[in-house]
Amino acid sequence: MKRELVGLSLLLVAAGISSVSSAALLSVDFNDRTGNPGSTPTNTQAGFLAWKMSGTTAASSALESQAVGTYTLTLQAFDDNQDENSVTTGIQNTVGQIDDRLRTTPTNSGAFTYSDLYEDIIFAGTSTGPTGGMDLTVSGGALLPNTQYLVSIYDFDSGSSPAPQPRTANWLDGNNSNALVVTTAMATATPPTSNEQYKFTGIAQTDSSGVLLLRGRNTTANAASGGVSIGVIINGFEIAEVPEPASFGLLLTAAVMVQLRRQRR
Repeated sequence: MKRELVGLSLLLVAAGISSVSSAALLSVDFNDRTGNPGSTPTNTQAGFLAWKMSGTTAASSALESQAVGTYTLTLQAFDDNQDENSVTTGIQNTVGQIDDRLRTTPTNSGAFTYSDLYEDIIFAGTSTGPTGGMDLTVSGGALLPNTQYLVSIYDFDSGSSPAPQPRTANWLDGNNSNALVVTTAMATATPPTSNEQYKFTGIAQTDSSGVLLLRGRNTTANAASGGVSIGVIINGFEIAEVPEPASFGLLLTAAVMVQLRRQRR
């Protein structure tokens, strides 16, 4: 009977993990714009909603806002107002912009099925400066005020140059004194062999209006020529509820009580 009790408890707890670990509230695939030089229309990853910049060819310094389902997601370049080339005479401080690119599509094989997600990127241009990047804002949908959420950033660029490596960036919680949420790091341009190989997850909090604000800031060392090398790159984005650890204990207690009641009978 003790073995049955332990077995049942473990089974219920295991079953509870999948129910407590919530599915994503929002999954976004950032797509390249049709008409961007050298691009062709791109597919949206199954299970994700599409987001792409406006226009057809020009990089943007404006706030780019799109509706994705019941949510609104915006991206905007952050310019640090620093020189973009430390070895060139004079200040090369141009207006910071974000842009998109279609890359070589990774091939689906085995456990890897996210080729449509990883095939294109949105990135902060070198014009944002050595510590510049982009801001990502999400509002609407099921987001609650002053609530923590799991946020995940997919970060892979098959067109990344081999040096300097790795391309890194810090994503900060703009609603929590710019606390570090997650660091993305792409050590090589090796194509992914699993869906979550280049997925980076942390916790961020909404403000009193239920708005999530993430600030992506470049931490990649400049190139040998003194030029900026950008590591603020994003293929996709997800939001999910934070699982409650206390739920596991409740499930175990319930399982024990059910089995003890049966034993008494």
